[in-house]
Amino acid sequence: MRDAGVVTWDELIAQGQTQADVRRAVADGILVRLRRGWYARSDADARVVEAVRRGGVLSCVSALRYRGVWVPGRSDDVHARAGTSRDRTGRFCSRHGRPESVTGPVDEIPIALRHAARCLDAEGLIVVCDSIVNGEHVTPDDLASILRDTPVAVRALLGRCDGSAQSGTESMVRLRLRARNIPVRTQVVIPRVGIVDMVVGDRLIIETDGERYHSGVRVVDDQPK
Repeated sequence: MRDAGVVTWDELIAQGQTQADVRRAVADGILVRLRRGWYARSDADARVVEAVRRGGVLSCVSALRYRGVWVPGRSDDVHARAGTSRDRTGRFCSRHGRPESVTGPVDEIPIALRHAARCLDAEGLIVVCDSIVNGEHVTPDDLASILRDTPVAVRALLGRCDGSAQSGTESMVRLRLRARNIPVRTQVVIPRVGIVDMVVGDRLIIETDGERYHSGVRVVDDQPK
């Protein structure tokens, strides 16, 4: 598990630190006090530090990115949800349904996804769910349970998810083609070629992972000889 470099007072005490040890670490610059009961090491993730300093924890799309989920849009905004601190500053993300307790400086994927469901548009949420399933963080059935408190229109989007998508770009291309009623098959096995991202019609192959992995769009005859 990736270490965000942000710890609570209780965690420090559980590690055997004393109050004097913590004060000495702060005085020596080993730890920085972010807010009451929360501290950061010098190598702490800057996004997590900002979220905790504001009175919350890293959540929503920022927590998803932190945990390796492909998220569209800007990556420089810090999304956080409110913690128990009374000294809160800035905007915080919320979820459908009741607020959830804070268990660490960075939300786990299920909690972050519930908050992202209110921040992302329809395409963005499908792309994120594709990435979550593809990364084997949760199963497709788990997604329905995680988002059970969201509106019906949000839950209906899960029917358009495809966990076989290898990248967010692939997900977006698939969604935009189908939105224009263009038939497209995904992760197609082509004889003498292998597995390709998408096939439009019978012969148009689309690879979306860039020149690092593919030479571009190719047109081949995918019918067996």
